[in-house]
Amino acid sequence: MMKLIIVLGIKEFQEELNTVFKELMVPIFSKVDIEGFKTEDNTVDMSNWFGQDENSDFSVMFFAFVTENKANMLMKVIEGLNLSKKSTRSFHAFQMPVEKFV
Repeated sequence: MMKLIIVLGIKEFQEELNTVFKELMVPIFSKVDIEGFKTEDNTVDMSNWFGQDENSDFSVMFFAFVTENKANMLMKVIEGLNLSKKSTRSFHAFQMPVEKFV
């Protein structure tokens, strides 16, 4: 089954994410620049997401459609990077099933 992998990170870490996707030999992936904002709603702990006030943060989103095995590898690598980072700005990764495509 195919999976959609999405990885978000701050702009300063985009080369690190680019390297991860290349080293894991993801055949095709895309990158989108994002300007993220945080509102006053504190119902969910989003302390390491985007700006701390009405100012924006510049981030990147990498995404790819990959096999389940490759998706699991990517998630493990991203988890390892977050554990080893000295920064409070961790990567955020999501793995979703692709039910159908044309």
